[in-house]
Formats: sequence, structure tokens, C-alpha cells
Amino acid sequence: MELPELIDSFAKHLAALNRAPKTIRQYVQWVQRFFDFAGTIGIKTPAEITSAHLLAYQKHLADLVNKKGRISSIKVQNHHLIGIVMFLRYLCVEGILAHNPAQHVQYAKTPERLPRDILSIAEVRKMLRAPDVRTVMGYRDRVIMEVLYSTGIRKQELLNLTVDDVNLESGILTIRQGKGGKDRVVPLGRIAAKCLETYVNGIRPTLLQIATLDRQPGQKTIFLSLRGGPLSKNALAERIERYRRLAGIAHPVTPHTFRHSCATHMIRNRANIRHVQELLGHVNLNTTQQYLHLTITDLKEAHHRFHPREKDA
Repeated sequence: MELPELIDSFAKHLAALNRAPKTIRQYVQWVQRFFDFAGTIGIKTPAEITSAHLLAYQKHLADLVNKKGRISSIKVQNHHLIGIVMFLRYLCVEGILAHNPAQHVQYAKTPERLPRDILSIAEVRKMLRAPDVRTVMGYRDRVIMEVLYSTGIRKQELLNLTVDDVNLESGILTIRQGKGGKDRVVPLGRIAAKCLETYVNGIRPTLLQIATLDRQPGQKTIFLSLRGGPLSKNALAERIERYRRLAGIAHPVTPHTFRHSCATHMIRNRANIRHVQELLGHVNLNTTQQYLHLTITDLKEAHHRFHPREKDA
């Protein structure tokens, strides 16, 4: 088979494994980028690839400048390498390659970085008070931030919510096709549930009327735009930025900041880390454990209160 056919076969294999369409597109793109590089050193087919070529590609990725004029992060570099490694492994399993040149590939160590720009509880309250809830858009935005902070869901998960995903009586949200194509159920706090109920029963019908007039009838998305259509990622980010300024918060705030803040505040209040893992939809517990490091604030307070030397200060 020619290279395009092999890549297409790889994509179909990933689809059979129930990988998300976005994930499949990324893997295919990473494989194609490797062969773009390989072509510059005279490699045209998978059978010609050696471990030395993969090492050369790894060095190439480490020096590559992205569109923003910066060296890509270690995580991005590793992802590009994972694409070709997975492709070569697939070719070996299928018997197309007799030997896997990627079997001894070592990925660069990813530096541990803590989430940035966590909101304090006082800052969360400022953000929640910023919208003018006397207006349709202001009330909608207040509910959005309440839900983001209460549940810790990702922005796309929030934007994908439909009326069928909300059970106000039980106080739960069903997140469908979250990261990795996984569904999960998350609890909705009492205040967030009350705000959402008012929005669904009193505010959303007004926006839904606009949707019908704008030829978008039958709209099931929970959070609608002023024109009655689904809210976009850019519009959501712009609204959050607007309230950051109104709240007088100096550091950046994005929809994802509420997710980090939710997890951090729960762990500081001694929530079980596995419960937080389930809430956030993390597959790996190590991803959730990053929030344990953020309890240094509590550790510093304890150190100040109980260390004998602090009494002499």
C-alpha cells in the first residue's frame, strides 16, 4: 500500500477503537508532519525509517519554532512523536513492518507545572457578583459561572449541555462525550441548581423565542446566545474577561480557571482526591494530584502557627 492508504487505514483502526474524531485527526496530522520532515532527509516509506531517524525527528521537534515564534512545549513535542510511534506500532501489528524502529523511543520528561491563576474564594464571589442579573444576558452569565465553579466542568462540556442533560430535581448534570469521548455524571451544588432552574424556566424561554424567530427552532442547548443559537467558545471567553475587569481582578481568568479553582478549593476543604478525580473526569489520578501541591497556602499557615522558631519572630 502507498503511504496515503496506510495513513487512511491507521485512521480507520483508531475509529474502530472508538477514538474521538478530533483525536483521530490529530494523530493523522502528526503522522503526516513526520513524513514531511522525513522527506527532507530522503525517507519516503515507513520501511525506510530507523531509530536514528526518529531521534533526529525528536531533535527537530525540540528546535522547532511554532506560529507564535516560540519553541513548542515538551508536552506538544511528545504528542507529535506519539503520533508516529502509534502509527509504526500499528504497521507492525498488521504485519506491514517486520521490525518496529520506535520500540525504544524515550519521550522527553515533562516538567511538573501547577495550574496558574487560581481564584481565591473572595475573587470567585467578586466574579459571581459582576454580572447585572437584572438583564437576560447578565443572569445567563451569572448562571454559567455558578455552574462552572460548582461542577468544575470544562468549557466545551458546559457549551454542549442540553436540556436533557440536566436533572434539577436530583441536582445532577450528565456530561456527554467529555474529553476522550467519555460520559459522566456530576453533582450540581444547591445554589447553582437554584440559579439554573430560574434560568431554564424564566430566562431561556425568552432566548428560545428569539431562536425560533431566527429560524433556529427546536434548540436544545442550555446556554444560548442573544440570537438564540448555541453560545460559542469565543463569546464565553469574552464574557468571562469582561467580568474579570468589572471585578477588578488583576490576573487572567478564563472558563478553565473556574475548573482549577473548584478542584483546589475542594481539596483545601479536605475533599477525597478520588472524588475530585471523578468530578473532573480525570482518567489518571496523577492529573488530579497536581491540586494537592496548591495546598501550600494551608501548609504555610500551619508552619507559621506551629513552628517553634516562628514564635521568636
